[in-house]
Amino acid sequence: MIRILLIVFVIVAILGGLGYWRFVVSKPALISSETTQSETGPIEVPKTLPQASLEDRVKALEDIATKLIVQVNALKSPQPQAASFSNSQLNTLTADVTALKARVSTLEKATPAPAVSSGQSVVYIPLGSGGGPWGDKGWYSLVEYQVLLDPANYPGYSSMQLEANFRLAEVAGTGSVRLYNVTDQSAVSSQIDTTSTSFGLKTSSTFKLPSGQKTYTVQTQSTLGSNLYIQNARIKVNF
Repeated sequence: MIRILLIVFVIVAILGGLGYWRFVVSKPALISSETTQSETGPIEVPKTLPQASLEDRVKALEDIATKLIVQVNALKSPQPQAASFSNSQLNTLTADVTALKARVSTLEKATPAPAVSSGQSVVYIPLGSGGGPWGDKGWYSLVEYQVLLDPANYPGYSSMQLEANFRLAEVAGTGSVRLYNVTDQSAVSSQIDTTSTSFGLKTSSTFKLPSGQKTYTVQTQSTLGSNLYIQNARIKVNF
């Protein structure tokens, strides 16, 4: 019995020694393998993996794909943000420019009322200056001499008159100037004439304009088709 126990003890001791020896031999290799993997940067997959299983290959490819996605996103992320920021700025500037254009258009169409104090007796509304020659035998509208006018902007005015400094190019017939209501397509009783070849200021008879904001322009006529020049024209508002 004692001999059997001794034999069993020897066998156990031998097996224990072999196990300890295998553990001691394999531990440095395991530590070296872990150290090598931790120090290695990007994962590289060889062209062939003769000793790797299909599961190991898939896992390695997934690791590489994950790293690549992170790097690509890191490279791409600043660009969309910058583009989004630039597009936002562009949209804001476009909206501001559109609003500014609309405001300018409104201001161009509106005619501001001149400041009229109770002590004023006369106000002048300029219609334009320079231009020509015009030699039409019929009445011709001058787009250069046009104004948007509302008599309500001149409360208490008693009358208006057309004044123009103009002349003929030659002594031939009569040159005429008048104010024309473009909105209502009717002439204002304001005709003034000249037969002179020298500039001279002419003033029409008094008139009143119909209520409401309307477009007015200057018209010219030359009975014999002689060229006519205008130096300036204006409306005189009397109080």
